Amino acid sequence: MSRSLDAAQSFLERLEARGDREAAVLAGEFSDIQARSAAWKADGVCSTEAGSQPGNVRKNRYKDVLPYDQTRVILSLLQEEGHSDYINGNFIRGADGSRAYIATQGPLPHTLLDFWRLIWEFGVKVILMACREIENGRKRCERYWAREQEPLQTGLFCITLVEEKPLNEDIVLRTLKVTFQKESRSVYQLQYMSWPDRGVPSSPDHVLAMVEEARRLQGSGSEPLCVHCSAGCGRTGVLCTVDYVRQLLLTQMILPDFSLFDVVLEMRKQRPAAVQTEEQYRFLYHTVAQMFRSTLQNASPLYQNLKENCAPASDDALFLRTPPALLAIARPPGGVLRSISVPGAPGRAMADTYAVVHKRGAAAETGPLYSQVTPRAQRSGAHAEDARGTLPGSVPADQGPAGSGAYEDVAGGAQTGGLGFNLRIGKPKGPRDPPAEWTRV
Repeated sequence: MSRSLDAAQSFLERLEARGDREAAVLAGEFSDIQARSAAWKADGVCSTEAGSQPGNVRKNRYKDVLPYDQTRVILSLLQEEGHSDYINGNFIRGADGSRAYIATQGPLPHTLLDFWRLIWEFGVKVILMACREIENGRKRCERYWAREQEPLQTGLFCITLVEEKPLNEDIVLRTLKVTFQKESRSVYQLQYMSWPDRGVPSSPDHVLAMVEEARRLQGSGSEPLCVHCSAGCGRTGVLCTVDYVRQLLLTQMILPDFSLFDVVLEMRKQRPAAVQTEEQYRFLYHTVAQMFRSTLQNASPLYQNLKENCAPASDDALFLRTPPALLAIARPPGGVLRSISVPGAPGRAMADTYAVVHKRGAAAETGPLYSQVTPRAQRSGAHAEDARGTLPGSVPADQGPAGSGAYEDVAGGAQTGGLGFNLRIGKPKGPRDPPAEWTRV
């Protein structure tokens, strides 16, 4: 675990070193992300031909948010007219390179069956929903779950509500029973009720609690998490990124030069406009910083004074401190992973805290406080280059866009080529033959 702790400490030191320049640095990074994302489409690195086909256009909630062909979810073909292999969703690779997430739009009335085909075919056990059905007076997502004493039938799928309860004041947990023909499965849905469209939650606490609970419900299974908001971009991208970084931390895969900028870029190569606004990007930094601080505090007495030694760099970072209310969230026994966003007892050994990533009996690794590293803002070309050199349209880190709340136009803009931070995503092999029992859907 020491390498992950080293990387977490290094990230926080670089964040601290920015000082008053933090806002300008993050604004510059996000402007660079937008420029690169735009260039990928113009250069043909990320195409959207499937979503533009006449038979699929009506299945898109927003005409300017189409799934990338290179990573799109391909459903099994059905013979009935109107049930093609298309759904507006993309696979996103996880920390281990597997298809860890399905990022998709909120279902439309006429895509409910496609949504449940996706859930069933890919064995999804947990759905993370980051929107409400209606926001600002507009329908943002069709209700695809059942209510009490009100089952939902779509095609041959029957969905019933087993239990509904609050996880905290922001999140509702529903346990659904999904039946297809004679087989039934349990599917869990976590809905964040108060996350505004194009905005961010009031603090990272419940976002961290949401991904932790999702992983507890997921267990040791390798099935993808289904993550959606309305368009399946901004809020969806934040949730996927938070969980991705958390998995990197727990599996000791974070390198000392860990870059959240690169992680978001790689997310955007797989799902258009993931983490869609500058405000969401700043929130993501704050959330990851809180996760890292809590992990360091849980890990060793050496980090008990981290909050004093690594104070927030700006006033808007003060909310990163974990409030006592978060500690009251119930944690059922037998969870797969111990919480890394809630501080544990001081001085607890790493083998106890992170048993999932240590062999039984392994002793904790501790080390000295880590040395200061050069902040990104002081390095030349820290994030403006990839394997092919400086990309056109990159923006220096100290230059922000014209407005901190700028919202990206997914459809417009010119777009640049390949990144290579993680595993490259090849074109999917599809469409596949349908399971035999699907011939009657």
